[in-house]
Amino acid sequence: MSDLIVYGNDFNFMPLPKLTEFEIDIFMQIISELNENRELELFFMDLAYEIWTKKHQSAKETLENFYKLADKLLSFKVKYSVKNRHYAFICFEKLELIDEDPDPRIKIKAQEDFYELITNLQMGFTKFELKEFMSLSGKYTKTLYRLLKQFRNTGLLKIDWSEFCKIMNIPESYKQADIDKRILNPAIKELSAEQNLFTNEKKTIFKNLTYKKIKDPKGRGRGGKVIGIEFYFTPEPKRDELKEMIQNLARTEQEMEKNSGREPKIHILTGEEVTELTPYISRHFQLQNKEFGGYDTCKIKDLKYIDKDSKKMIWGLMLNQENYKEFEMFFDSIAHMKNALKLD
Repeated sequence: MSDLIVYGNDFNFMPLPKLTEFEIDIFMQIISELNENRELELFFMDLAYEIWTKKHQSAKETLENFYKLADKLLSFKVKYSVKNRHYAFICFEKLELIDEDPDPRIKIKAQEDFYELITNLQMGFTKFELKEFMSLSGKYTKTLYRLLKQFRNTGLLKIDWSEFCKIMNIPESYKQADIDKRILNPAIKELSAEQNLFTNEKKTIFKNLTYKKIKDPKGRGRGGKVIGIEFYFTPEPKRDELKEMIQNLARTEQEMEKNSGREPKIHILTGEEVTELTPYISRHFQLQNKEFGGYDTCKIKDLKYIDKDSKKMIWGLMLNQENYKEFEMFFDSIAHMKNALKLD
């Protein structure tokens, strides 16, 4: 399983289905595997082993819990609007459990739009360690952790109260005092807990983490209507992480060329061999639509060096995100590709 979870920031503001703590851990492990392929085949115990041992469940109980999760995920829908367009789609097309001894397997297929939402990092992304996420207790703490990680470099999260309640899946019956006592205070306590200096078991995830509810200024008295909430914590050092990832991959490629006889370097997120083409995979570009006019948004799905007509060329597999059709392109060099696709 991947050690890191990396996904586009839009995912943080999608209300998840009402999942248990067990189900959230399984779900996020699936998300961590959705890097370069929206169809996965995983060994079930690789997916569930740590949860199985932590919860002290039997293998049968773990499988039964997965069946419940499968029902929820197959009915998991996303709805959102951008300008004059409104979108609605399911997130998973298939979850199949192949219950064969001794190694049951799971086949998972993400819906194309959902896959794009997870893997498109161009507009910002959230990154954190899977083990750290799974070590947290409680579904509310885990959800707040994801939200705060997006703002790790600013130390400030401001959000509308109704949207916050929706994302956190807070029951409508909860009063403000209930939310403080059952959700916010326990989550803040765990996420800002100090490191155990004797066992070094846990580091402080968000230092000096606090929150403040924002009330309607037009309201009267201390019991005014809550319209927003703000979280404050010590930010991590600010870095252009996407740029760093690309630069690190480029440096890795240069080292590989100098040490061609050594083992190849492996991309930490995808597990694939790193080449000088790797930083350009998943980049977006505009392509003129000769039939209807205007420009379509396209994505680079894969790039490889090939021999074509006795000449070394770059082969690219592209995806038109307007009609979801794949097509091929060929380039003489990286410079040719960057110029043709107008990549920075």
